[in-house]
Amino acid sequence: MAGSIKCAVSVWNFGEEGVTLPQLVREFADMGYDGMSFLPHQITTLDDVGAAELRDVLDERGLFTTVHGASTDSRDMVACVLEVLEARIVNLTFDAAMTSTSVGTFYDTERMTALLRDVEELSRGTELAFGIEDFPLDARALDHYREHLTPLLECPRFGMLLDIGHLNLRCTQNAYFSAQSESEYIANAPLRIIEVHVHDNDGTRDSHGHFGFGNIDFVAVARGLVDTGFDGISTIEICPAFHQSTPAASRPYAKLDLDQWRELMKNAEECPCTIA
Repeated sequence: MAGSIKCAVSVWNFGEEGVTLPQLVREFADMGYDGMSFLPHQITTLDDVGAAELRDVLDERGLFTTVHGASTDSRDMVACVLEVLEARIVNLTFDAAMTSTSVGTFYDTERMTALLRDVEELSRGTELAFGIEDFPLDARALDHYREHLTPLLECPRFGMLLDIGHLNLRCTQNAYFSAQSESEYIANAPLRIIEVHVHDNDGTRDSHGHFGFGNIDFVAVARGLVDTGFDGISTIEICPAFHQSTPAASRPYAKLDLDQWRELMKNAEECPCTIA
């Protein structure tokens, strides 16, 4: 249902000197966002007063939160984030970690799964969903890394974050993915997609632009997500610094992209057709 479309914004990309976190939260809430997405350090560096103020504004506006970190983050960081945000946090996701040998570069599943096991343990009894960005991308990857992932696969809260900008880069630049449509790429995700990062690029670099900055077919993306039964969080992840812009110049696009994305998802849900 259209009313179930839950949208957050990557608050960390819009920080400016003299602008507090509660001020940013209120500004984006006024745009119509349902939730806020933070980096861990935005939470862990708060003192008691700052944490209380953030919780108050989140509750005042009825907002959920997600947090997106790195696979090098610590158990203590996870514990701090969960303690500060309590039930307000619905997703905790991480960038993938890589490791190298003389053979090549690989996903560092030992490091990632150690952190994910900490998250699972520290969040037991809650509804917190957690996972890694763009990992694993399909059944082949899941089978390859299954040995380390098996204990986590038994947890219904374990899923993955899918980055739409990265989808375009892979399908443009990588022979393995280039034959896949947007819908096929999304459908191949072997875990529940708990969150998507939504931003645009032209297939040559990870620009994190607003809609229209690049060439992503967001109609097809929305259709692909709806076809998979996606019920997670859509996080608009415009990053001004990645395309020589500024937070002030990009703020209007944060509102425009939110409205356009909601309309695209609503239309995809209401249309029974499927884009191949």
